[in-house]
Amino acid sequence: LKVLLYGYATGVRSSRKLEQRLASDVNFMFLAGQARPDHKTISEFRRRHLAAFSALFVEVLELCAAAGLVKLGRVALDGTKLRANASKHKAMSYARMQRREAELAAEELRVLEEGLTEGARADQHDRLGMGELRGQVALDERASHREADAALAGYGGALGRGTPGAGGARRRGGRLAR
Repeated sequence: LKVLLYGYATGVRSSRKLEQRLASDVNFMFLAGQARPDHKTISEFRRRHLAAFSALFVEVLELCAAAGLVKLGRVALDGTKLRANASKHKAMSYARMQRREAELAAEELRVLEEGLTEGARADQHDRLGMGELRGQVALDERASHREADAALAGYGGALGRGTPGAGGARRRGGRLAR
């Protein structure tokens, strides 16, 4: 009974763990008087004397509470595990944070100025008629694509092959034959 009470007080509740402690822990050995019951005997004793054990356990807790040794209440533990990203290389002192903040502010100002100058440059090109020139370049590109397509079609026809859609390639037995 002493072993069970001490086991509950120290957080060892399993009969197998109590058996292990009786063989290795001096406190448990002293309470058991060097007796080493196996886990089955401990479990059967607990089951057989459960009602008396419960009443005795409550009485011991009340005595301890009256003596100021324990405080009754609830303990809640949160088992949430979070992935941490802390290292001595990434940790910053207050002075380093202020320097980094100033660096970031300067970088932000530089990026804004670049954006403003690029925007002003684009506006100036549009005002000078570059927008019309861009449209003309797009039209010229489309015309050159059409000319290249026509030249390729003529080249394929000169060899007697033509384009694949024009019957130059014939299907024979599931394969393309030329």
